[in-house]
Parts: sequence; C-alpha cells; structure tokens
Amino acid sequence: MSTVQNEPEKVPDGIKPGQEHTVSIEKLTFGGAGLARIDGQTVFVPGAIPGQTVQICITKNKGRYLESRLVKVIKRAMEEIQPRCEHFHDCGGCTWQNLPYDKQIDYKEQIIRETLEHLTPVDEELRKQLGGRVLKIIPSPQVFHYRNKLEMSFGYETMRAQERNGKRIYLDENPTIGFHQPGNWETVLPVSECHLYDEQIGLLLQDVKRFMQETNLPVYNPKTHKGMLRSLLLRRGVQTGEQMIAFVVKARKKELEPLFQHFMRFGGRSGLASLMVIENHGQGERPEQPKVHTLVGQPSIKERLFDLEFEISPFSFFQTNTLGAEKLYQAIATAADLSQSDIVLDAYCGMGTIGQYLARYCDKVVGIESHPTAIEDALKSAGKNRIANITFYKGRTEQVLSNQVKAGGKYKFSVIVVDPPRAGLHPKAREAMLAHAPEKIVYVSCNMATCARDMGDFLKAGYELRSVQPVDLFPHTAHIETVSVLQKK
Repeated sequence: MSTVQNEPEKVPDGIKPGQEHTVSIEKLTFGGAGLARIDGQTVFVPGAIPGQTVQICITKNKGRYLESRLVKVIKRAMEEIQPRCEHFHDCGGCTWQNLPYDKQIDYKEQIIRETLEHLTPVDEELRKQLGGRVLKIIPSPQVFHYRNKLEMSFGYETMRAQERNGKRIYLDENPTIGFHQPGNWETVLPVSECHLYDEQIGLLLQDVKRFMQETNLPVYNPKTHKGMLRSLLLRRGVQTGEQMIAFVVKARKKELEPLFQHFMRFGGRSGLASLMVIENHGQGERPEQPKVHTLVGQPSIKERLFDLEFEISPFSFFQTNTLGAEKLYQAIATAADLSQSDIVLDAYCGMGTIGQYLARYCDKVVGIESHPTAIEDALKSAGKNRIANITFYKGRTEQVLSNQVKAGGKYKFSVIVVDPPRAGLHPKAREAMLAHAPEKIVYVSCNMATCARDMGDFLKAGYELRSVQPVDLFPHTAHIETVSVLQKK
C-alpha cells in the first residue's frame, strides 16, 4: 500500500512516448494513479489499481519518472469488484469504484501517512515519525449518493472539423448533457446514471433531459462560441429537502425573456425552492460576473449542519457531502479542544460554516475570507443563526493578518484554524500566523502534499504534530480531507 516514493533514478533515454509495455501495478499513489515499474523505473498509471496486470502506453518521459495511459487490463486484481456505474471506465469522475469501500479508505489512510513521511520538508529522523501521528480514517456516512451538488455541461457528443475554402469548420453532432472526459473539453459524454449525486437530483436531471428534447434550444459549442445552453447546476439541501436548478446560458435578458416560459415549466416541482437562469458571456465555464435571473422562489436554498442553517447560492462554497461535513466539523472541534476563554482565528473561512460551528465552544471567532460573496453569505447566516461572538474580515489572509488583525493588536489568538484551497497557505500567511504565536494550529486540508509543505515551516518554528485525522468526504475518488493538530512546544 505504499504510496509516495523516494525520488527515483533518471529514466533511461530508451523509454519513449508511444511505446507500449505490460506492467504489474504495485501501489496506489497520491492523486489516485497506480504505480508500476519498467526496468526498475517508476511509471504512473491513472485508472489502474494494485494487483492488476495492465498494458500501458507511455505518454511522457519526465526524466525521473514516466507517465502513461491505460490501454487495457490483462489480469484483474484479487480484490477488484464490478463498478456499480456503467460510465465508470469512461467518465473519469470516479477513480476507485472498482475497489471495495473498506479497501479505498485503507489506501487513503496509508496515502496520508506516506505523504507526511516523504514530503514534509524536515530532517529525515523527524519525517519518519510523522506517519505514526495519523489516526484511523473516519469513513463517509454515505458511500453512494452523497453529493448535494451536481454540475453538468451541455454540449455535443461528437465534433468533427473540415477545411472549407481555407477555413476550419466545426461540425457538431448529437446535442446532449453530461461530463467532459479528462483531457477532452470539446465534447461531452452523455450520462444516463451517476451514483455519487443525491438520488433526488437525479430526478431533476431527467426533467432537464426531457426539457432539452421538447424545446430543442441550441447547445453551446466551445469551438465556435455559438449556442445558448452552456451548463447546468443542481443543488439540494439534504437536511431541508429544498432544491435548486440553475441554467447557465449564453444569452442576454432581451433574448431570454421570450424563452423564460420554457424554463418556468420546472416551477411547479415539489421542493423546488429556486429556479434561475444565469448569463455567462465569457469563454470559461464559470461566469466571472454572473447576471442571475430568479424565475421561481429565491436565489438560494437552505441547508442545515447540526442546528445551524445556511443559505446556499449557485456558486457558494459549501461542502458537497452534507453528512460527511458534520463528521469533519466534529473532528475539527475535537482537534481544537476549545475552552470558553479561547479566541479562535478561522482563516480562509469561506461562508463561515466552521467558525459558526466552533463559536459555541469558545469566547470569540474571527473569520477571514477574500471572496466577497462568501463574506456576504457568512454575515447573513451568522445573523440568522444568532451567533453574536463571530466577526468577519474581507481580504486575503496574509494581508488581513499583517494589517487589520496583526500580532500584538486587537486579538490574541490561542487557536488558529485554517482551511486553505488546494494550493495551501501563502508563504506570508504562514509568517503572519507564526507571528501571532497561537498555542495550537488546526490545519484542515484537501491536499496533503501542500499541507505537508506548510507543516514543515510550523515544525521548524517550534510546533509539534500531535495528530492527523483523515476524513473521507469523497468515496470512490482519490480526494481526502485531513485535520492536523500542531501544538506549540
């Protein structure tokens, strides 16, 4: 089950892209790929699992390791199971649905352990001890149908290009809705089932497919930038039953108004609390400055975590596994081990869900978030939840901690909780946190590689790693959440 390797030797020049090899998969690696060896050299094989014998095609010689794509499975693994979803081998959304769930979480726990042991930038003796701080992983309460949010793309199943009069003409065929396959953003794989999203969301999706057939509205082509329907966003409050449908389109209000009656046919659905059409005129899938037209209900739905209620707008950051998020927040509270005298910093707080949950256990929480709409959501929900001992600052964590909330100023933080994006902490944020010298740092991470990097600075600055609690919020994928506790010596 080893997952992170010491730096391998230089790959021989004779192994070139395009060559095919038969290899045995030894291990799973950080990110979910299988690991094999060719003449003793490391090769990563996405889509393969330990115990398989597979035929691969080399795609890149990176000098110190090889990358490849899976051509076919020659021999199945002993522990391999039949995936539940018919799209498993094509979609790319699930990595390990062909592994029993207990094996998935065993591998995830080991991945965290070895990532710490190999990637934390401290001396070797200390690095070897870090794996022993990893606790038994907390499994997801739901193994299937756990996602409260679904994002899909409208597009074409096939697309061809022809040269006409010196110009390249794109011929799009078979309009559909589904997912872009990894490495292919031109076409869309039509999806008839998905076992990750909430089953009620699946019923909404069936309605949308009928809507496509009945209205025959033009689908967006990413090559020509023509067409109307771009993407679909479905959200559901698992604890409240409220549902949201948002159509993201390339059309202005004047063009849309005659079509609103088509979209309105969803308005009578039971539990549909929000129906929106969102304009996106940019080239990216997510609109930078979305114009939202609310046709039914409110521009948000409600969801509960424990006794707290939150309003979720289309692009709000909210954990996609509601019941798993409660397990995560309980792990954070256990790690923080707060008293009523503690003042807590909640950095990278998003819409303030963690800070609002912790507020009951301490004297004061200060949240910092750079995204303006997330701060608006945080202020709104804290007011509705009647939490008086929480304050929010808008701005980058490193800037706010160096200016409005600098060390020696208004707040003396005894505990700092951070939940940064996958890129980890900004170097100046690490410096500013250390300047505050909290007794404890609780690091919530969705990327153990960058967490290990950041942890190196804290360990060198006089903190010790007490524990790392893995929490599985994303069954059948390689994603892992962790809650690490760093205590001042």
